[in-house]
This record gives sequence, structure tokens and C-alpha cells, in this order.
Amino acid sequence: MLGRVTCAAHAGTANSFDKPWGNPAEETVAEVPEYLLERSRQRRVALGVLEDDGSGAAAPGAPAPGAGAAVAAGPGPAEMIAAAKQAALAETEPAIAPDPEWVVAARTRHRIPVWVLPVLVCLPLWGFVYWKLTEPPPVPITAINEGATTYAVRCASCHGGNGSGSDASLVGRPLYNGEVLATFPSLDDSFIEWISLGSEGTGIGRVYGDANRAGGPHVSGETGSNMPAFGEVLQPHQLYSVARYVREVIGGEDISDEVEAERDAEWEHLGGGSDSGGGGGH
Repeated sequence: MLGRVTCAAHAGTANSFDKPWGNPAEETVAEVPEYLLERSRQRRVALGVLEDDGSGAAAPGAPAPGAGAAVAAGPGPAEMIAAAKQAALAETEPAIAPDPEWVVAARTRHRIPVWVLPVLVCLPLWGFVYWKLTEPPPVPITAINEGATTYAVRCASCHGGNGSGSDASLVGRPLYNGEVLATFPSLDDSFIEWISLGSEGTGIGRVYGDANRAGGPHVSGETGSNMPAFGEVLQPHQLYSVARYVREVIGGEDISDEVEAERDAEWEHLGGGSDSGGGGGH
């Protein structure tokens, strides 16, 4: 197939003046091979200037462009160079990989509000304050509970927790069931002195307490197990409070409110309640 390009020119110079002025010049038609046109079209498609419509080469038997039809003007050199640069840039530009799912999730998740941070900081302090406010108040120190503590530490190993003593195969004399009250009928200096001095301080073989007690008097050292001296390890108010605990709780002594108030005052006078900052009282 051949394409034709028409060029308008005057037929010649020799006889140009022989023709009337204004008559159309004779047209010269140049035949362009079809494969050159197709190659030009493919080049423009490769450069991105022309969109490929899939037509390809002209179908066999298709009529050639008619005579006198001008060939469509293609892109200029500047446009072709710019298109070539753009195509090369598109080929060399690396593709950007999409972000992983965990990155997308981290970017789109809900953020922690700013006001939550001071709340989290103050939460432990609030918990401590709440715990202290709900904690039950400490038990006040009294002569009786102080004497109970002293008895458990100093006396229970020999006399037993309930004061059963030798009745429970222990080495100390029994103090319960009124035994201590029979030996020491009143809370006087003799009972405090016995706890303070012990068997050896009182004197081995000497009678201590009431010599006329039922069942006979008690003699220091007669049981073969000596009473320790606590005067050097206990404070005066502790000697007094443990004597009260032995008499009033273990021995079952029944006292009036007036006597109880007097004993509480004496315990405080000796220093009771001041060690722990608590008050006195039964």
C-alpha cells in the first residue's frame, strides 16, 4: 500500500507567465510506503504521544489515502524528547511497597487520651490513701493487753498460756482457778517484788506470799524450778501490768470499777501507755 502526499507548486518557470494569473497550479503527488506510516504510528504509541487503538497495519485491500489528502502532522522534536524522558522516568522509578498491616493498625488505632496519664500516676497514691482510710484503727494499749503480751513472752513457757502450770506437766506453779489469789490475796508490793526478784532474789527456802494460805505456804525453790527474776528486763509499768493480767484474767479476780480506775491510774503513773503513745485504761 502506498500513501500519497500532495505538494502544491507552480508547474514551471518557463511557461508560468503563459498561464492566466490566478489559475491553480498543477499538483504533484508523492507516494509514501504504508510500512513507513505504520512504523511512525508504532513509534508514537511507544512514546506515549498516540494511544494504541489496536488497529495495527492497514488491512489488505483498504483504500489508500486519496490524492490531495495531506499527511497529518506528527509531534515536533521537543514533544518527542519530553515524552521519551517521561517514559524512561516511569520505567526507572521504584514502586513503593505498601505498609505492613501492623503499621497500618498502629497508625489508625485510637490513641490514649492525654488526661489518662496523670490519672495513672495518681492511682497508686489514691490506693494507698484508700487502704489507710479503710484500715481499722489500732487497738489502744491498755494495762491488760500490755500484760497479756508480757505474759505470753516471759511466763507462758513455765506456767502455760492459761496458767495451768504443773497441772499440765509444766515447771511453774499453777496460777489459774484462784491459785495466784490464794498466794497473793492483794495486789501489793509483795507480788510485784516476787515477780521482780524471783526465787533467788527472795531467798531459797523462804516463804513468799500468804503464809496462811489454804494448802500451806509456798517456799522459794521447793519445786526444784526457780522463778526467774524479771526486774532487770521489764519496766515498772510492765511488772505492774503483767501482775494485773495474772490476777484479773488468769486468776479470775473480781474488782469494782473504782479499783479498776485506781489501777489504771497507777499503771499510767508508772509509765504505762507512754511507750506506744497510747492512753491508759483497762
